[in-house]
Amino acid sequence: MPALFPVRKALCIAILAMGVLLLQACSTVRLAYNQAPHLAYWQLNSYLDLSETQTERVRGELGDLHQWHRDTMLPRHAELLQKMQLQLPALISPEQACRIYDDARTQFEKVLAQAEPGFVWLASQLSEAQIRNLERKQADSNADWKMEWLELTPAKLREQRYKKLLSRVEGFYGTLEDPQKAVLRASIAQSSFDPRLAYGERVRRQNDLVQVLRSISADRGNTAQSRALLQAFVARMMASPDPAYQRYAQTLVDEGCEGFARLHNAMTPGQRQRAAQSLKGYEQDFLTLAAR
Repeated sequence: MPALFPVRKALCIAILAMGVLLLQACSTVRLAYNQAPHLAYWQLNSYLDLSETQTERVRGELGDLHQWHRDTMLPRHAELLQKMQLQLPALISPEQACRIYDDARTQFEKVLAQAEPGFVWLASQLSEAQIRNLERKQADSNADWKMEWLELTPAKLREQRYKKLLSRVEGFYGTLEDPQKAVLRASIAQSSFDPRLAYGERVRRQNDLVQVLRSISADRGNTAQSRALLQAFVARMMASPDPAYQRYAQTLVDEGCEGFARLHNAMTPGQRQRAAQSLKGYEQDFLTLAAR
């Protein structure tokens, strides 16, 4: 699901251990990590058109968050990668894959919690013009999303997903043989992914965010209320209040764990060893960054 609040993109730069395929999307870990505060600011500014006063505070908050993440979370990310390295040379079960996913999600939630005070302050400082700018950027992003995912025939959608996943998988395991590609295609063909449901939840979250920001703006001095409103929004972002979407999202997670396990188990011992070595490289990158 694409990011709905711009800071999530920046946080994802910092959290480079969110899963095997996401890891592979980050080809220059150290460069990306060291640039995270700048990229986070750029993303926020593009959505909110920050004032000079806001810019100074936001840059400071992002710098502090980045330093905390370097000191606190990078060693934890490295530990997670060590655990994964021990598992990858062997066959794995869907349950093992889901445990990795759960561990990574927990680490992501810790970063969100640490960033909360900065989010609360920024939300309390936004003007109506800035909120409207956010709405316009959301609309532009939605138009691009619809073009990429909704305005495709089912066959073209499957092919697009296949090409994106194949690129990531081959970057991790090496070139896939035809039988392995068939496993990947089968997982996509059997997937419950529905871009209409995904888009509906995307818009729900965006509208939710805008409503929360306007509620905070209406009572800027009430920090406790602002914090409660943002905490509730994050909770709804992580787990939709729509029971049907909750079931759908959990189905996608379960299918993802099963599909990853099936694909991993279709790899040769050499390919699985290559994957473990790739994670070793990321682990070393994290430990080097943490030591600076």
